[in-house]
Amino acid sequence: MCGIGGYCGEGTREVLQSMNSRLAHRGPDGEGVWIAGRVGFAHRRLAIIDLSPAAAQPMRRGSVVITFNGEIYNYQQLRENLVRSGVSFVSQSDTEVILALFEREGEKAFELLEGMFAFALYDEHTEDIYLVRDRFGEKPLYYAVKGESLIFASEPKALFVHPLVSREISPEGLSSFLLYDTPVTPASMWRDVKKVPVATCLKFKRGVLSERRYWHPTFSKNDTSLNDDLEQVGTLIRSSVERQLASDVPLGVFLSGGVDSSLIAAYAHEIAGDIHTFSIGFEEKSYDESAHARRVANHLGTQHHERILCAQEVRDTLVTLVPYMDEPIADPAILPTHLLSRFARERVTVALTGDGGDELFLGYPTFFAEQLLRMYQHVPQSARRALEPLASFLPASHRYMSADFLIKQFLRGAEKEPLYAHQGWLSGFSSDEVREVLAEGFHDAIEDPCIRTDRLLENMPNMTPLSRSSWWYARTVLDLYLTKADRASMFASLETRAPLLDRALAEFALALPANRKLRHGKGKYILRKLAEQKLPHGIAWRRKHGFGLPVGAWLTHEWKPLLTDTLSCERVADAGLCDPRVVERFVLEHLSGSHNHRKKLWSLLTLHLWHNAWMR
Repeated sequence: MCGIGGYCGEGTREVLQSMNSRLAHRGPDGEGVWIAGRVGFAHRRLAIIDLSPAAAQPMRRGSVVITFNGEIYNYQQLRENLVRSGVSFVSQSDTEVILALFEREGEKAFELLEGMFAFALYDEHTEDIYLVRDRFGEKPLYYAVKGESLIFASEPKALFVHPLVSREISPEGLSSFLLYDTPVTPASMWRDVKKVPVATCLKFKRGVLSERRYWHPTFSKNDTSLNDDLEQVGTLIRSSVERQLASDVPLGVFLSGGVDSSLIAAYAHEIAGDIHTFSIGFEEKSYDESAHARRVANHLGTQHHERILCAQEVRDTLVTLVPYMDEPIADPAILPTHLLSRFARERVTVALTGDGGDELFLGYPTFFAEQLLRMYQHVPQSARRALEPLASFLPASHRYMSADFLIKQFLRGAEKEPLYAHQGWLSGFSSDEVREVLAEGFHDAIEDPCIRTDRLLENMPNMTPLSRSSWWYARTVLDLYLTKADRASMFASLETRAPLLDRALAEFALALPANRKLRHGKGKYILRKLAEQKLPHGIAWRRKHGFGLPVGAWLTHEWKPLLTDTLSCERVADAGLCDPRVVERFVLEHLSGSHNHRKKLWSLLTLHLWHNAWMR
């Protein structure tokens, strides 16, 4: 895994060297720059496959140059096909395979790549420069177009060393952050900066940028039996895990004790034998999954390592991590994910994760809530008007997925079309509340989440209601989680891989009928049936448990000084992003125990810590 950067147009060697210094955490094993005329590439290397100098980057082959971040899991097959046709290679790296494939296939080469990747490729003959990103956005790629210059990098911090790129906040990105916990691609928190969309190739030529999407999933399949589907999903997961175990450095598995990561660990153990697994837990028992992870590890016979975290350690990590986040990320799980990455990096350089299972196999409780909402909306309005105010009298609890939290979140979406209810269920803020809390100067950029949802799902035929929701999660929630995973792991110089996001497996999952994935109120039905064959029954059918933190309780007790200081009226007013009076009301209501504003306050705390680190 690596860090990349560069420009086409205005730039210097000093800019490229400064980009590399900002991205050093992404690649501690080497660095390089390449310049030819008005094009320059930078690269920081974390060596995973082919550790020799021949695999160093930026890499040139003939008239084509690349700076590449990621792993191509089918590169051996592609390489063999190319060798049979007479192509020769000087390295064993997947990077050189991309170059050779482009020489042969042109832009079609990008569609043939299976893996996680973000790269810039320059063809000296045509003077075209391409920015290409993988199908789900596992690897980040940001860019700015200023006049006739293109500037790009793995992280925004490297863009800002270029004199053309400013740090002005994007109103669209700010409102998107509050609505979705992160600026949803292609937006960013910076007015000058955008993200390359997933499964997309951008081409820049003589100051003109064009965009082409190279992959669209399908949502229909032939009728097959449950047993056939069960066998197929097992085959696909095994194949994906086997390919992603390829590494010339030590490799392990993040193990939470949930279905997704436990299945990945089971297949990895079957294929590779002795593997390391890593988990962390919390002193607050309703948030702690370490016992389940330990049970799976004992069942499989892995070399298991675990740590229990306290509130002070996590708080210290928040303060340390914010300057490296570039954009605020309102998912508290970025903190334990980073601590887990640091813990794992003591023994391995690569870790497999269970990311993607909930989005593709309907694992979130909100998919069942969508079904409940369709029934609830048939209840007479008069009865609903009598019932809904009662929710406000439920006492606030800081336990994981407490009853008051679930009921109040469900009612946030009760008046919306089911597809549009998910944003309200997941976020701390509705669009009305975003308008209330944001400073007046940002109001014009607030977008109705329904409009954004329609735009994300346009041109997607053959979709059932739940498949539409599943794809919405893949474009929004997964965008957040993959950004979180990338930042948290790369700050520890650890590469993470997500076998469940393999293209063939993802296409199979998206095309499955809903009753193969959601049945009797439980998501990931087919994965649970598969897990019955490999894991203890209690693991296969245990309740969904996210990688959460006891934020509500910590904000009231251990983290109270950090909360009240960061979100004081003076500091909020000085930042100029939010209305200090509204923020103060949220803080006082939460501390008094009358409301549980943990999601709102976490977003606002993260936002203002980020602003203090980045805008001062």
